Amino acid sequence: MEIPENLLHNIIRQSVNVGDVYLVELNQNDGITPKDGDETRHKYFIVLGFDNEGNAYGGVIINSRINQKMSQVVKDYHMPIKCSKYTFLKYDSFVDCLQLKVAPLSKLSCGNYKGKIDSDDTALIVGTLKGSPREKAVRLKQFGII
Repeated sequence: MEIPENLLHNIIRQSVNVGDVYLVELNQNDGITPKDGDETRHKYFIVLGFDNEGNAYGGVIINSRINQKMSQVVKDYHMPIKCSKYTFLKYDSFVDCLQLKVAPLSKLSCGNYKGKIDSDDTALIVGTLKGSPREKAVRLKQFGII
């Protein structure tokens, strides 16, 4: 028996919470630059909010390192995160708080749940994102972040 799409959507939406981390496959359409020769990259995605219909999730990604070719402004919006605190990480990494990324329901339903960012770190990530020169209040409102 196949589950109707709207019911599946509601089940998934109710199981996804702010602070949840998923390993998802992203591409240039998602604002991610794949490595040479690849069309996609696997990234950790931290859920920070939901659109009104629950069809898309706003969040940020975790990078294993900061690209040193980026401007200092970009580097300043990368928050360090320790693998000793979050066991799903293989090494100390950085949360990219410069700009909200959007993952449709299909990305999260295909992704692997990896863990949860604690409430203090989630608040710090959200606060940093709100102060970003590259993020607009209208997008933050769209996902219920402000």
